[in-house]
Amino acid sequence: MFKSKTLNTVIITMAVLTVISASLYFYLNHKAQAKSSPPTVSEIVKHLSVSTDEITTNLSDNKFIKVSFLMQVSNKDAKDELTKRQFQVNNAILYLLSNKTEKDLQGQKGIKDLETALKDKLNGLMKSGKVTHVYTTEKIIQ
Repeated sequence: MFKSKTLNTVIITMAVLTVISASLYFYLNHKAQAKSSPPTVSEIVKHLSVSTDEITTNLSDNKFIKVSFLMQVSNKDAKDELTKRQFQVNNAILYLLSNKTEKDLQGQKGIKDLETALKDKLNGLMKSGKVTHVYTTEKIIQ
C-alpha cells in the first residue's frame, strides 16, 4: 500500500478500530431499544400482575360495593412482594372504599380516582419495585 510500514500499520489499526466501534455502537443501540420495549400482554398476565379476590364492603353512605382489581407491577420481584403483601392490599382497598360514597365511584373519573389512590397507597408499601397500573376488573354497587 504505502511505502512506510508504520503508516500502513496505523491505517489498518484505525480501520479495524472504526469497524469495531461501529459494530459495538449498533449492538448496544439495538440491545437498549429491545430492553425499552413495553411488555407484551402475555408477559403482563403471567409475570407482572397480581389479582385481588372479590372484595365486598360497605361505603360511607351505607351502600355496598363488590370490587376486584388487577395490579400490574414493574418487575417479577415486585410481583412476589405484592403477592406476599396481599393482606395489606386488601386492607388498603377497604380503607379507601370506607371513605367513598356511591357518587364518588360513579363514571370513569370515579374509577380512575380509586385506581390512582390505590396505586399510590401500594407504592408507599413496595420495596422491590412499584405498581405501574391498577385495573378495576369488577365493580358492583348496591
